[in-house]
Amino acid sequence: MANMSYCRFENTYNDLLDCFENIWNEAENERDERYRVRMIRFLKEQLNEIEELNQELDLNEELAQ
Repeated sequence: MANMSYCRFENTYNDLLDCFENIWNEAENERDERYRVRMIRFLKEQLNEIEELNQELDLNEELAQ
């Protein structure tokens, strides 16, 4: 089921925390294992964008002070 737009990040954050707590463990079934690997690959592909977002957040925090 898709996340509702008004709580998308809240729901995803909690799910992502759960995934990262278990990222080193092979999943209990083939389907979930395929998605565990897909998530790892996706995150690897997004590293540059994540770094850019992190830098922007840092800059915004500096400007707010």
